[in-house]
Amino acid sequence: MMKKLGYALVVYVIVCGITILLPASPGYDVWSWKLLVGQVYAIPAFIAAWLILYFLGSKKTFNH
Repeated sequence: MMKKLGYALVVYVIVCGITILLPASPGYDVWSWKLLVGQVYAIPAFIAAWLILYFLGSKKTFNH
């Protein structure tokens, strides 16, 4: 369970890092604003990654 959560957190950090590195409109090109807006993408990516890993892991247990 914790390993799956760790992978999902890695996805979260990667998405946040990408949003910080991307250029933004003038006036909004500060790291704090980009990080705040990046949460819109990072939180759903975290949830999706965790659910995918959870269901792939639980599917293995049903096969045994």
